[in-house]
Amino acid sequence: MALRVYNTLTREMEEFVPLHGKKVNMYVCGPTVYDHCHLGHARSYISFDVIRRYLSYRGYDVRYISNVTDVDDKIINRAKETGEDPFYLSARFTRSFIEDMTSLGVKKPDVQPTVTGHITEIVDAIKLLILRELAYPTPEGNVYYDLTMSKKKIGILSHQTEEGLMEGSGARIDVEKDKKYPLDFVLWKSSAESEPGWDSPWGRGRPGWHIECSAMSMKYGSEQLDIHGGGADLIFPHHEAEIHQSEGCTGKHPFSKYWLHNGFLTIDKEKMSKSVGNFFTIKQVLEEFPPEVIRFFILNTHYRNTIDFSRTHLEEAGRAYERIANTIINVRYAIENTPGGDTDSGLSDEISKARDQFTISMDEDFNTREALANLFIFSRKVNAIISGSSPGRPALEAVLGFFSEIDEVLGVFGKDISGAPEGKTGGFSDEQIDAMILKREEARMAKDWKRADTIRDELKEKGIVIEDGKEGVRWRRA
Repeated sequence: MALRVYNTLTREMEEFVPLHGKKVNMYVCGPTVYDHCHLGHARSYISFDVIRRYLSYRGYDVRYISNVTDVDDKIINRAKETGEDPFYLSARFTRSFIEDMTSLGVKKPDVQPTVTGHITEIVDAIKLLILRELAYPTPEGNVYYDLTMSKKKIGILSHQTEEGLMEGSGARIDVEKDKKYPLDFVLWKSSAESEPGWDSPWGRGRPGWHIECSAMSMKYGSEQLDIHGGGADLIFPHHEAEIHQSEGCTGKHPFSKYWLHNGFLTIDKEKMSKSVGNFFTIKQVLEEFPPEVIRFFILNTHYRNTIDFSRTHLEEAGRAYERIANTIINVRYAIENTPGGDTDSGLSDEISKARDQFTISMDEDFNTREALANLFIFSRKVNAIISGSSPGRPALEAVLGFFSEIDEVLGVFGKDISGAPEGKTGGFSDEQIDAMILKREEARMAKDWKRADTIRDELKEKGIVIEDGKEGVRWRRA
């Protein structure tokens, strides 16, 4: 079965065929680092992390580029509010962003360029656009892209008319007075002496928002990308501007063959946004919920659909996550208590079916919600087989191997597959935990319920979850 993706450019599901065989150049717009990242950022970067992982799973050679915008009006304005140096502020929040992504299990990009590290490339791109009469400088020290020279491409990605965009349509349109045409967008903007700036042929200034991604994607991706991704709010004007700029520089069409955009994360049906103040930072949410539950919460919705955030929804995701995680723990427990043998009990067939279903789901525009639903079905079958028969160690280990294989894509179950890191449970060894559980059982036999509950609570405080079942007491590290 072929991998299909929804292309914003054509508004159609299309078979994924990279420009150069199995090699995939993928660029995802990174954050503007003027504050700690919020859960909406997590939604975007986890979604594209999984897309990147799945492409690798399917055998593609992926080069993943994602930038950091470390100079921008928002950064300058925030620095004025805090009294910090703008470059110090952006460096501080760049570190915060990287910490958040690491905590959430988002793999580091192959290349993570910054705007301040690529001023030369940006200036060279602007020079080329002026030389090709696609851009114009103004006496005020600004440079604009001249959209009258490529009017046929206006609305190419947003699918809006020129008239609709001129009327606003909720789009962010620059309103500088020295533009020739209202939809022209800035490539280089003059800087006051008190603001960050670099020397250029047009005077001291800094890059406009859009040109940075064109310059960096062309340098590190190629003149034509296979995938360009980002949030749906970037479709216009940012991504459309990139098409104009990049194709203007190279003369090659299309700049990106496939455009993928994730849906919004909302609170009470409104988009989570720093500008309106209805947001939770990633750090705040990580204080209450494990990173794997946050990933599960996000992946349990298709990346193009809207997610409505609430603590209740996260708690529900946590309970759903635990159902699959407990299956992994049950398998590990069965392996530890199985002396050997080669009895399969039908597990191999179930693994094969589950792998096929996973691929079918993910091949349909990276449908993680359906993929997780199929994992629930697989988990129920595995639990039924374990409780109803005695599979041999090789069959059980194959189940763990399958979960590990799938986790290379989803990135949510690794802790449960490998076990908790040493020291996570307050330094308790397995033997110490077993000894405490034995004391609890002795207390229960003596009907000393208070003592039994005290031991259970002590273990819980150390991250040990006890499960009383028909086959006896099981424990796991939370």
